[in-house]
Amino acid sequence: MKAEMSVMLNVKDVDRSLRFYKSLGFETRWKWKGDDKNLDYAGVGIGDAVIALGRIPRNRRGMDKDYASWVSTPLGAGVIVTVELKPVEKIYRKAKIAKAPIESPMSKRPYGTAFMITDPDGYVVRFLRPKGVFA
Repeated sequence: MKAEMSVMLNVKDVDRSLRFYKSLGFETRWKWKGDDKNLDYAGVGIGDAVIALGRIPRNRRGMDKDYASWVSTPLGAGVIVTVELKPVEKIYRKAKIAKAPIESPMSKRPYGTAFMITDPDGYVVRFLRPKGVFA
């Protein structure tokens, strides 16, 4: 059975996040502008991995109060997104060139080769080549 998954991150500025992920080698999969012509949503992908980016709404009429409260919590708190791929070294080089905040440098671990970065909104993204996969 083949399954795919994506994750959606609430972000302060979709354009900024889009530029950040593109600097790491992600491709834009889709974009959607809201009524105010600002970029509200975008999807970035690398291989089959997709990260959706959603702008946090500000003072929208009819917005659910609970939703507004939820999206205004600290961004990135406790979230680690893992992207599994073969060319982890290539992405690491791109991250260094882009001056992405490297949370932990690339190293071999019991489960594979990995490094972690922090995106502009505080989400930690781990890039991992799992041991025994992509051989």
